[in-house]
Amino acid sequence: MKFIIIPGLLALVASSALADVVYNVVGYPDTEKGAFGVVINNKLTPLTTTEATFPLWSANVVGASSSSGYRYVKLNDAGTIIDKEKFLRRITVSKAKNTPNEFFQRQNTFATYPALPQVYPSVRPKPSKAFDDTQIATIHLTADPAVFADMVANPLDTERKAIKASFRFINADTIYNAAEVKLKVSGHGSRKFKKLSLRVKFDEDKNETFFDRPIIKLRSSSSEPTFIREKLYIDNLNAIGARTTQAAWVRVYVNNKPFGFHLLVEDIETPFLRGTFHDGAALKDKEMGSLYQMGSHVVGQEGTMIYTGPLTADYNPEVYSNKNVGSANTKEEPMAQFIAFMKDLQEYDPTLANGLKFWNSRLNVDEFLKFMVMEYLTGAWDGSWWKGNNFFMYFHPTQARWQFISTDFDSTFSDGERADVAVPYKQFAASRLRRQGKDHPLVSKLILKNKEINKEFEKILGAAVKQVFNPAVLEPRIAAYEKFIEAEAAWDFSLNRSKNPGKDPKYTIDTFHKSLTGPVTGITYGVKPWIKYRATDVPKQLKK
Repeated sequence: MKFIIIPGLLALVASSALADVVYNVVGYPDTEKGAFGVVINNKLTPLTTTEATFPLWSANVVGASSSSGYRYVKLNDAGTIIDKEKFLRRITVSKAKNTPNEFFQRQNTFATYPALPQVYPSVRPKPSKAFDDTQIATIHLTADPAVFADMVANPLDTERKAIKASFRFINADTIYNAAEVKLKVSGHGSRKFKKLSLRVKFDEDKNETFFDRPIIKLRSSSSEPTFIREKLYIDNLNAIGARTTQAAWVRVYVNNKPFGFHLLVEDIETPFLRGTFHDGAALKDKEMGSLYQMGSHVVGQEGTMIYTGPLTADYNPEVYSNKNVGSANTKEEPMAQFIAFMKDLQEYDPTLANGLKFWNSRLNVDEFLKFMVMEYLTGAWDGSWWKGNNFFMYFHPTQARWQFISTDFDSTFSDGERADVAVPYKQFAASRLRRQGKDHPLVSKLILKNKEINKEFEKILGAAVKQVFNPAVLEPRIAAYEKFIEAEAAWDFSLNRSKNPGKDPKYTIDTFHKSLTGPVTGITYGVKPWIKYRATDVPKQLKK
């Protein structure tokens, strides 16, 4: 069962006629019987919670007004104050009858960011509460402690079945509950770190989703000390008009204990496709096109899209994974439609005229080029162009052509060896693509060898750098992000994960700041100087 509670209603049920202001704060007490309170004019009012709303604490305060200054406090078992906020809060909405759901010790519930220019028309789906990036929501998970601990202790066990958990999402104006979800460790390389990513699957059989998303991922950013790279990448894709997953930062708690500061993103499944490519139409999976995920998680293999034969058996399912069969394939040959596309790619002569027309009838070339522009600009060494990894191909049934979709953007903005990626775009991954059997023909034939499509690529590349991917535009957004999540990063770095297996980069709040402006251990370039480098270098390339 899932339900939504609007803040204020809970506490107003018994005494709405008397209440002047309802105060709401999210917090975890130090003991089982501990609690929270609110202090107004030096008077303490205890707050209460319920099984359906914990860790949200609320109370009516008679005589308070929207102009009253207040601060939240933490109470011990006896109701004595043991911690209090150092800052004084004020309600910003005149004559408000309740506060938003605030978070204990977080001074700013909401943030505003400098807008990014819309370089090309927006293709974003309608806004969702799930991905409101102006606030940091809380995700509260409850699972069998022993079962959860065992899962965390064995993150490399990719065959492990998901465990049962209850799910609660609390943001400034909503509580969203699911009585039972399936929870498991997610990711590939991130499994090797002490801080883990999680995958949450809702029970569609019971008509449970998370704001119409049946699956979400809580990405750990375990190898990325700024927490900003992936979010900034998505911002740029939105600005240049490429359909992509959306994201927002969240705090995650499991069994009342801190788990980490994560990036909530949607998973690329058929519901994502419905909302992003079909305007939310209630299409059945069979009415939608085929969907494939490419990866490079098998040693020596990549999602190159090189044609190697006419049968599904000719392709490693761990590299080419079918996610939706669609109506054009069979269960016996789920890759038939995609194999036909790869055969077209193999047989295509990039020196022929009318390349754009030829490929536009088979592929949304415009959005494919936008994704490749962003991979190049950010030095994305874990993506399609460089590694044959982290991308999907979806056959859009009404357009009768393929749609390229990138995913997982933490290894970007020179999050790697600078010498490998700080090159002109014609040399980007060039030595890798020359390896026997490792060419990526969608890049080499369309972008590098076909003059007409190359011209389109350069046009998008130039527009992106001129209008959005430059210090003047992105640095104010980065500064706003840095200010808003600084305390969250410090909290995450303070968590004790010493009992977990895996690597610990030992990031600190100093690393958080420094990785925005310069190199840190394991990352050879800062986010801001990398943007400046690309913004300066790309115009020089395009003049040649």
